[in-house]
Amino acid sequence: MKKAKISLIGISNDLKFTEFLDPRVKSRLSDEKMVFPPYNANELRDILQQRSKLAFENGVINGGVISLCAALAAQEHGDARRALDLLRVAAELAERSGLDRITEQEVRKAKNKVELDCVLEATRSLPTQSKLVLMGIILSEERGSKRLTTGDVYSAYKELSRKAGIGILTQRRITDLISELDMLGLVNARVKSFGRGGRTKEIQSSVPTLETKRVLEKDDVLSGMKNYRLRHQTTLLVHE
Repeated sequence: MKKAKISLIGISNDLKFTEFLDPRVKSRLSDEKMVFPPYNANELRDILQQRSKLAFENGVINGGVISLCAALAAQEHGDARRALDLLRVAAELAERSGLDRITEQEVRKAKNKVELDCVLEATRSLPTQSKLVLMGIILSEERGSKRLTTGDVYSAYKELSRKAGIGILTQRRITDLISELDMLGLVNARVKSFGRGGRTKEIQSSVPTLETKRVLEKDDVLSGMKNYRLRHQTTLLVHE
């Protein structure tokens, strides 16, 4: 095997991952990049048609259902797995309803269910401190505060941390956690400027309240906060 040659294939969703390699490794690789664009609606439709022939009997599904699944997935991600998930969940919903065929109505219901499942899974996998921040935002909104500042969130977070009996993070760290929740799409945080007075974030939740609270309350640390209500608090403006 002295004349054997090695080929190394790296696959990543991060187009810049090679920038983190050691310069000596990069020079040795002499790499050639291949970028695969997301699937378009026509390509997704072809994939779904092929899979549906294997999964369903004749007459169970029509071209309109497949086209809708492909179009919805192409609009958001161009991800074949997303399109297949929509079709699978639509079939499950039709079966549970006792229907003998899948309609476009089941596809739209499936879209809502898949999106909700993604939100709940993202919530479930959060670190405990991030869960406390999110719970603080939700409870503050339930109390009537629709547009929260960073200071509002930090005050609610401190109250919940004391109730849970865990250490309180700094204001700066909580600001970072809010940004991470914003990146995940669980909250919407916009920077608001006060001129010479500095700036802060205006924060709103972007999740279904009831379902998200149920997930948060399953955490061992937050389990004692069921039906908990925040005490009245004065807004604390935290400049960033």
